[in-house]
Amino acid sequence: MRASLPVTLGVLGALAAGCSDATLAVSTSGAASAASTATPVPTSSGPVPVKLLHFPAGLAVIGLNTEVKQLTVEIKVAGLTPGSTHPARLIDAACGHPGAVLHPLQALVPDADSIADVSTTVANETDTTIPKAGWSLRVYTGAAEIMCGELVNEAGQTVITAGIGVVVPPGGPDPRAAGTATLSIVDGALKVVLDVSGLTPGSAHAAALRKGNCEGERAVLHPLSALAADAAGHATSTTVIPGIATIPLDGWFIGVSPPSHLDPVVCGNVGG
Repeated sequence: MRASLPVTLGVLGALAAGCSDATLAVSTSGAASAASTATPVPTSSGPVPVKLLHFPAGLAVIGLNTEVKQLTVEIKVAGLTPGSTHPARLIDAACGHPGAVLHPLQALVPDADSIADVSTTVANETDTTIPKAGWSLRVYTGAAEIMCGELVNEAGQTVITAGIGVVVPPGGPDPRAAGTATLSIVDGALKVVLDVSGLTPGSAHAAALRKGNCEGERAVLHPLSALAADAAGHATSTTVIPGIATIPLDGWFIGVSPPSHLDPVVCGNVGG
């Protein structure tokens, strides 16, 4: 599993930090010893609830050093298409309002795990404070704004964080997508129940149980029953997967996406 982002990704909640795969070269005689010291992954028979949140999502850390007149903006986003390019800007206006560009920022280019992590340093910064409100960070695909996060600095700090969430224009697809998944073991099989609202009425979405987490890998473990949204944008599905006796509380996630692409519209980490 790819190391999770060592930050909180806005609406995703706290992510695990510093987790990564390790390949151990051990002899046959040392295998038992290595196995005995390995930390087992917690498991459950359920029910395990999973929040499915609108994706992509991200976090920005903004720092202002008035002594050297330097502004630093770091942006981390998970869930964008690998290899795509997304310009970013610091705007002198709240999300949803037009405003002047204060600073163009380093473009986001997600890696193979759909994670973009960029940092921009602005020298000769004339602002002496980060305002209490009125600044926003915006991420684009071409000229279209796709994500926005408002900077709130009521305490007058020199370093602040801001969540960055999906921006959906009026009439855009899946405007308020969110939901839940419930995993449980029933008669030696894994039962997965999905309940998602806020989808485009009448739309179809694929769903899958995948290896890794929303912020990293995308390998499909088991496809799940497709979701068909009704006239109110609500959809449910139930899938039973035989031969699974326990639910690991780390290393699985559930993604729901349009059938034509991999990026999830909603995503949730099992156990987290």
